[in-house]
Amino acid sequence: MRGHLSTEVRLQISVTRLKKSVVVLRSTVKELSTQLKERGKKIAELEAKLVDKESERKELLSYLYKPGKKTEESKPRGKKPGAPAYHRPIPPDSAVTQEYTYTVKQCPICKHAVGNVVDTVVKYTEDIVLKPHPLVTKHTITRHWCSHCETYVKSPHVPPITRIGKNAMGYILYARYRLRLPMKKIQESLSDLYDFTLSEGEIVDTLKNAETLFGKDYVAIQVLIQEAKAVYADETGWRMDGRNWWLWVFATTTGTQYVIEDTRGKGVPEKVLGEKTDRIIISDGYAAYQNLPGDKQQCWVHLLRAAKLHSLTLYEDLVLLYKKLLLELEKPIPKRDKEQFKKEFTFLIEKKYPDPTVEKVKGRMKRHAPFLFTCLDYEGVLPENNTAERAIRPQVVMRKIFGGSRSVSGARAHQVNSSVIETLRKQNPNANFFDVMLPLLEKRMEERHSGV
Repeated sequence: MRGHLSTEVRLQISVTRLKKSVVVLRSTVKELSTQLKERGKKIAELEAKLVDKESERKELLSYLYKPGKKTEESKPRGKKPGAPAYHRPIPPDSAVTQEYTYTVKQCPICKHAVGNVVDTVVKYTEDIVLKPHPLVTKHTITRHWCSHCETYVKSPHVPPITRIGKNAMGYILYARYRLRLPMKKIQESLSDLYDFTLSEGEIVDTLKNAETLFGKDYVAIQVLIQEAKAVYADETGWRMDGRNWWLWVFATTTGTQYVIEDTRGKGVPEKVLGEKTDRIIISDGYAAYQNLPGDKQQCWVHLLRAAKLHSLTLYEDLVLLYKKLLLELEKPIPKRDKEQFKKEFTFLIEKKYPDPTVEKVKGRMKRHAPFLFTCLDYEGVLPENNTAERAIRPQVVMRKIFGGSRSVSGARAHQVNSSVIETLRKQNPNANFFDVMLPLLEKRMEERHSGV
């Protein structure tokens, strides 16, 4: 049938088909153009993001590799703004142990003679001596027969001679009670640092020897504690050859006495503190201190801890009262209103709180009420027991490291040596340990030698 169509008709059909194809192609082109534009926008957005990411990366790298640069959100490190910069002081000439001068007479480049000195730069190196040789002193003492007295005699100028010298004893005391090292570590440090060999038994004997030297010092510390106007007391568990003993501490602003006993009974503080009545004893509320002579102050910090555990609302009220108490203590004693604080405290006891366990705290408040404001009658007395707790904390650390004492004699040495060292630290807060310990050891050795 197609063969019967005229040429004109066939051409019209072809034109119509071509027009339809053109329409389809234009639509396709339009659609592709739209897609191209959209993709161009996406590419532009991605390129912008890439620029931002690169900028962030560079910024991050700048913070990582330039320690001085910080973000506004970062917590400031180091010294506070405006604080003076620290510069290690230049050692004095008296401290210089060796000196070197580096100069030239001819130019290292052209080999010609150089002229006069233009300027001078001085630099210092500070270091320590590792593995110095031990100091070994040989003492030769001759004895002679006096026919007139019919007795053997020797020089009256023989100094006190001990197998372990005062420097080594001072170091052992420092390592044990300040660095809190076990016997094995003390032995290793002596060998590594000083090439000085001691057995663990010799170290133990040295500590016991120190105890005998410090006998009168320990007695003096106890007298200081007994005569003090304010004594802070506390106690903690102590292991004695696998058994449960107790380590007590009695502290003042100028002295600390440690006592190790097999009981937590009131007999220990009675023996240590004596019969003095015109004083105040600050404690955590333990019953052993309640019937002792003198006034009592219960620790507010312990009360606040209990309140925080059982009633946050009561805790907040007690905190406000405690802050007022601290402000009141800044006033002279005649201007302090003790009775007003008692009234406010009674009001808190009677106040209703929604917490179900609040009565546990109120029971403690009622028991301790007579002893919470005694500090207002004394000058310089704090309403908390942190002085004793700070003194006992090193002993708790040593208990964890050492496990306690292996013998009663070791416990006695520990209590005496610890008391003397802690008291020296309090009385000489800015002094070097060895600057105060070595003269004391030397003095006590001389006294023992002379029979004083």
